[in-house]
Amino acid sequence: MLRDETNDHRAFALPGARPQYGPDKLVAVEHIDLHLTPDLERETLDGICTMTVRAIDENVPRLMLDAVDLHVSGVERVGVDSLETPSVRFVQRDDKLEIDFSPPIPAGERATFAVTYRVSKPRHGLFFIKPTGAHPEKIAHAWTQSQDENARYWFPCLDYPHEKQRTSMTVVVPKGMFALGNGELVERRDDGDRTIFRYRQDSPHSTYLMTMVAGPFVEVALGTAGRNRTPVFYYVLPGREADGARAFGNTPRMIEHFEERIGAPYPYARYSQIAVGDFIFGGMENTSATTQTERTLHDQTAHLDFSSDPLVSHELAHQWFGDLLTCRDWAHAWLNEGFATYMEAVWRKADLGYDEYLYDIFDAVTTYLREDASRYRRPIVTNTYRDPIEIFDRHLYQKGAAVLHALSGELGETRFWRAIRHYVRSNAQRNVETIDFVRAIEDATGRNLRGFFDQWIFHGGHPELEVSLAWDSERGVATVTIDQKQAIDAEHPAYEFDVEVGFVPAAPDAPASNFGAGALEGERRVRAHIVRGHETITVPLDFEPRLVRFDPGAFVLGKVTYRLGTRHAAAALTGDPDVVARIRAARELAGDGSRAAWDALTRAFEQEPFWGVLAEAAAAIGETRAPRGRTLLMAALSHPHPKVVRAAAAALGNFRDAEAASALLPPARSHASYFVRAAALTALGKTRDPRAFDVLVAASKESTWNGTVEAGAVQGLAELADARAMAPILEAARPEHDEGLRRAAVTALGRTGELVESERTRVVAELDERLDDETFLVQLDAIAAAESLGDMRLLTALDRLSRLAFDGRVRRDAMEAAIRVREAGKVPAQVTALRDNIGELREEQRKLQEQIEALARS
Repeated sequence: MLRDETNDHRAFALPGARPQYGPDKLVAVEHIDLHLTPDLERETLDGICTMTVRAIDENVPRLMLDAVDLHVSGVERVGVDSLETPSVRFVQRDDKLEIDFSPPIPAGERATFAVTYRVSKPRHGLFFIKPTGAHPEKIAHAWTQSQDENARYWFPCLDYPHEKQRTSMTVVVPKGMFALGNGELVERRDDGDRTIFRYRQDSPHSTYLMTMVAGPFVEVALGTAGRNRTPVFYYVLPGREADGARAFGNTPRMIEHFEERIGAPYPYARYSQIAVGDFIFGGMENTSATTQTERTLHDQTAHLDFSSDPLVSHELAHQWFGDLLTCRDWAHAWLNEGFATYMEAVWRKADLGYDEYLYDIFDAVTTYLREDASRYRRPIVTNTYRDPIEIFDRHLYQKGAAVLHALSGELGETRFWRAIRHYVRSNAQRNVETIDFVRAIEDATGRNLRGFFDQWIFHGGHPELEVSLAWDSERGVATVTIDQKQAIDAEHPAYEFDVEVGFVPAAPDAPASNFGAGALEGERRVRAHIVRGHETITVPLDFEPRLVRFDPGAFVLGKVTYRLGTRHAAAALTGDPDVVARIRAARELAGDGSRAAWDALTRAFEQEPFWGVLAEAAAAIGETRAPRGRTLLMAALSHPHPKVVRAAAAALGNFRDAEAASALLPPARSHASYFVRAAALTALGKTRDPRAFDVLVAASKESTWNGTVEAGAVQGLAELADARAMAPILEAARPEHDEGLRRAAVTALGRTGELVESERTRVVAELDERLDDETFLVQLDAIAAAESLGDMRLLTALDRLSRLAFDGRVRRDAMEAAIRVREAGKVPAQVTALRDNIGELREEQRKLQEQIEALARS
């Protein structure tokens, strides 16, 4: 994981990565029929895959299919002359099934053949869930997961997204069980002690979108939705029906809104969502039959401040973006994932209003910026990787969504959606690359945006903007200065973009809710084209602006810092209808420290209508560690919105004193929200108050939804820097506990090793064991904890995983961790000691400021 010395960011490509290109196509696959009989007890799948192919350009004497760990017993031609031998010679080697055709398939002609095979205790692609000694409560069921190229683990195929075919599937299960496949359910009948389900998908789709799920699922119908009155269902294991209603209940409304926005009806015969155990993703958008993690099912308490809508809307959006239109190569997978992530925000706007939409975009940008700063930088479109799964990251999802939001600002709302509709209409049922989207925009609007896409999609990075303001009262001129603070050189030129700035003669007394990006009364709006690292926008005005609005709608993708000055920042926090502008103003004021700044922040907590602004303000205030900030955060613990309380509680963890701990104890012990309690418990641990240990141990033994409260308690125990915490943390990491608690415990182990030197060797031994944990997400968290701990003794295990782990995500994370551990081992001890000294000085400065303010009050 090399560094790009010119911009001080890590490169994305790991050692061994190389440019990846799609395979040649000797044949076009026209149809796949699967006949499947899963055995949940033996963990086997007996299958017959019947495939119809057409030779494209020349005769085909041999066809190589992707087939990993499939025990093939025979291959036969279907529909051949009775005088011909139906059996076909084949050989399995190098994860391929090689089929010889004699005579060859003539160019332009079709051939149908059937492969009989068995899958036994599969390593990937097909997962059998069953009761275990640690979890006897589990209900036996099976599910497949084919993305990115794992269909080959449960049926032979040409396993690449550029191949689309019609499919049918017959699944035979014990009577009383249910089976889900792609497309229309055309038959469901009992046959003795078995039930047979037959599905047909007439719309061509890629192999990674094929699915089979089998088990004792309960079917719940949500009615019909959309232009074609599509039937909508969800399926859960027994006892989770009410939780499923909370998770999936908005799906019909989502279908109707997406149809209206996209301009195309939902493309398949039905839509089903099925919640499965131990799923290794959040959800998977198989055509017409989305698989969801059962962890999104939630009780009434969690529903107070948790919603499955982001996940549900994301996977539903894929039915258009990813399924109806499918990326031709993984390099262009942002056309799937970036679009689906953007559509999450589109649904949020329809359901909750513009403020929620814009905050969702802000959160997407923030998430991308964090990965860019801490992990690596890459273009959104890149084909250099070891495994395709590596590119399914925050650049692909969140930055991709942010680019679409920026595009909507570039084109305007009306033209943006006209371009989207044309893109979908002209590319339905096709494989697409980014250039197809660029051309659709040009066709629909006349705009040539190749430069836009080159900057934001085909190159990595973003501008880091500092925005300042000056008013010349003598000349009546306002000057807004925009400085790009990122490194600028010949290879990394300044970013080029348009931005709007508004000048308002009178600032509103309170921000308007869901106002949008439009102009306020009396606002003078100008649009500037930015091309240099230092730009000034000078605007003559016949009034002194009381409110200056930079980039209403937050369309500029980048890191933006306000330097407006206290008065104008306070005016923005009070009166700008744009939630992102208010967040930026709150951050400036929190760093200001003046009485006027604190007064403005205090007023915000009294009158701000949107919870997201206060949550971000709370985080910024917590970073100051200022005594007045602590007082403000303590008061915010009584705010009516649980997400504000959660943020305030988390921010109080920055104050290592008894007063903060006393404020955190009540919500840590009892609150209506699981998430508030979890945040308060973690923050309580950070205060290192002597009362915290017993409270945290008691909370770590509770049993709440997805282990939420217990996880917060375990993370708090780690922050105590107390050797006594090891015992309850290790208990929480045991296999019989909830996955969410175990993940938190593994992270807490790493943190304890950082803070408690006497436990470091023990922590290393425990992490070394959990690097091979059978629970996938626990294993990933163990890798992250090993990286954070930075102990060289874990390198042997990390290096082994980077080479031999079966999942590409594990290989990637392990290699990144190993590289960083080696880098950390080269940092001189004096540098580490200096960092510790800086932290101590900051704490002493905070205490001194507190004493000064106490003297001033007296």
